This record gives sequence, C-alpha cells and structure tokens, in this order.
Amino acid sequence: MATEKVVTVRSKYCDFLERDVELREWRVYPSADFLQTQGLTYQVRRCACTGAIDCNMKGITCRWAFTNPSNDRS
Repeated sequence: MATEKVVTVRSKYCDFLERDVELREWRVYPSADFLQTQGLTYQVRRCACTGAIDCNMKGITCRWAFTNPSNDRS
C-alpha cells in the first residue's frame, strides 16, 4: 500500500501576510512491492501554504492558497 507524507519544500517570508510561512507538498510514495514506472520515486498530490486559510479569508490571490484563478495546482 502506498504511503502519504507531508514534506516542507521551503520556508519563506510572505509579503501579503507579513510573516514566515512554509510551503508544503503532500507526496505519495509507492510501496516496496509496487512496480516503479518511469523512474518516479513519488508523486505530488497537492501543494499548500501554512498561511493559505488566512489568504483565503482576506481574498489574496496566491498560487499556494488556491485563490488564483489562472493557476491550476490540482
């Protein structure tokens, strides 16, 4: 069975929220008995920021907060 893990990609200062935030990825790793294809060790399921809820509440269009209509991170 595959395992899911949350990994912090990087930390940065957000100018919109005026504080430090972490950019995180939800990664899915295949089990050891799964046939690996195309040399991929994991797949990114979703990306999010620790300040995403605050950006959503303030109406800030940020690609990490899923509020930017021109960016598709599904």
